[in-house]
Amino acid sequence: MEKHYEITEKQLVFLEDFLLKKYPAISDETRIELTDHLIFDFEATTENGNLSQYLSNELEFIKVFISSRVNLLKEKYDKDVWAEYFSFFINIKRIPITLFCYFLIYILTENLNDKFLWLSFFTSVFGIYGYSLIAQTNALPKYIKKLPEVQFLGKGITMAIPYLMSMMIFFPDAKTFLLQSRIFFSFYWFFAFSLSIAAILIMHKKKNIILYKYKHLLN
Repeated sequence: MEKHYEITEKQLVFLEDFLLKKYPAISDETRIELTDHLIFDFEATTENGNLSQYLSNELEFIKVFISSRVNLLKEKYDKDVWAEYFSFFINIKRIPITLFCYFLIYILTENLNDKFLWLSFFTSVFGIYGYSLIAQTNALPKYIKKLPEVQFLGKGITMAIPYLMSMMIFFPDAKTFLLQSRIFFSFYWFFAFSLSIAAILIMHKKKNIILYKYKHLLN
């Protein structure tokens, strides 16, 4: 679109203040991208240079824009967890650890009685889920905790799967089915445990990235 109007410095400050006050929890990247789009569209479509009126007409678009960026972040987060999970089986340095963990789980599965087997399974998998809820925002300042990219740390589909798998302990029929084959149960346990570990590793990586990115706000 051809530019019909050039936004003033005063209007630019107003726009930035508007987004900061109305949407304080969006990331810097989303705010910059949204600001650039609004400036371009405003300059191309305005007939009277009224920025306040333009923004009031674009509230729904802004809401959808921010929501779409949050969804993209969630999708990227889950993809990163799966990539981390599969690295346990293709990374030469990690394969021995992966094999050791499965072997340990297999030994426990074959030798523990039903009661202690379920207790060990539930503690190892649900314990990681509980840890993720605590570690998600631990040591983060309030204004960073509100960021969407922080809110889904340790959550998402990849953390929900192990959580739901650990809940099978409360369904007698499911317990009976899973214990029909100890070998099958060892794979079931190993999958839930290793996916939980992958989610925790990505959570800490993302958390460190967020802390580094927003460190200028902490000083």
